[in-house]
Amino acid sequence: MEKVFEQIDNLFVNGVINGVISIIIAGIVLEKVFEQIDNLFVNGVINGVISIIIAGIVLIAINKLLNKFIKKKWPDNYVLQKRIKKIILITIFLAIICGEVKFLKSFATALLASGGIVAVVIGLASQEAAGNLINGAMIMAYKPYKIGDFIVVTGHNVRGTVIDISLRHSVIETLEKTQMIVPNDIMNKAIIENISQIEHVKANYLYIDISYESDIDQAIKVIQDLVVKHPLFIDGRKDKKDPLVPVIVSDLKDSSIQLRATITSEDNVQGFQMLADIRKDLVTEFKKEGIEIPYPHMHIVK
Repeated sequence: MEKVFEQIDNLFVNGVINGVISIIIAGIVLEKVFEQIDNLFVNGVINGVISIIIAGIVLIAINKLLNKFIKKKWPDNYVLQKRIKKIILITIFLAIICGEVKFLKSFATALLASGGIVAVVIGLASQEAAGNLINGAMIMAYKPYKIGDFIVVTGHNVRGTVIDISLRHSVIETLEKTQMIVPNDIMNKAIIENISQIEHVKANYLYIDISYESDIDQAIKVIQDLVVKHPLFIDGRKDKKDPLVPVIVSDLKDSSIQLRATITSEDNVQGFQMLADIRKDLVTEFKKEGIEIPYPHMHIVK
């Protein structure tokens, strides 16, 4: 027995007796530590950890499903929606953790209870910001415009391409390549002309003044001939009996007759270019045909 005990004693660094005593003490300490950790959780450490793990797995699955839904629902602009989704899921996960851990639950309860007055103050100070957020959500839901659309905000001198839409504001790139940051509160209330959302053609109006002495019919013919020859012009008539290029007398001014031609193109960009080209050619063709474009004259009498 003495030799057996000696062999067992050699298995321990400090001998069998000291080793057993150390194990017993460590067991008691670990039990106390586990008990303290267990007391940190509302339903115990095991149930708490299991609940948090299950919640994490469920939220990961929900995250994947929402990503597919967002890409399908908003194929052109889903970055903002993904950000909102991420914030919501993280908030839910943190709420679950706070519900399982005792001191976090008490802290959250105290924070919410003491934050009532602060919330009222912040709410009063951020009414405008909250309004922008609500209007931003309405813009995303009803989609009066999307990223890439060319829009005109009537009454606010805003004209350009939408390059970003957030919950607070919309970013418009102007024709001068500058950026205008417009609050969604304004965008949701304003009358917006979305030039990009057209069925198949864009109607462009060309205004030109001629003198009362000029031949109106000849001027109309010159305009129509120039338009039809332009490579960007397309036939936008629904009824082929209608004129290919309608030209009307839109106004009788003090010193000129104003003509308006309706010219159709595929989109706003092509229409803008076509109008610029036709205006240039009209100056030359009107001179050839003897059609005068009125402009101020000054007579100096000596």
